[in-house]
Amino acid sequence: MGDGKRFAVLLCAEDSDYVKKRYGGYYGVFVEMLAEEGEAWEVFKVANGEFPDDDEIANFDGFVITGSCNDAHGNDVWICKLMALLKKLDSLNKKVLGICFGHQ
Repeated sequence: MGDGKRFAVLLCAEDSDYVKKRYGGYYGVFVEMLAEEGEAWEVFKVANGEFPDDDEIANFDGFVITGSCNDAHGNDVWICKLMALLKKLDSLNKKVLGICFGHQ
């Protein structure tokens, strides 16, 4: 059973029609798979430039980074910003689960 923890899904892809219909989007896939009772989950569409504010980061217990069709080593603005965020999360000893998108 959850203990009031907060997690963020960093969405790195657009939702496919199937995933929207079946799960309400990729966010729903990860919440259904990982969430426990009592936890709060939020989504940030990082591929669209939506990131947590610096002051929000401390409020999360962990982060899930979704897969993407993009190149994890690309120079897109959002990918560079995501890399900076990951370095910050690492320096704060935050838990991070990467699903594909170069995490392997």
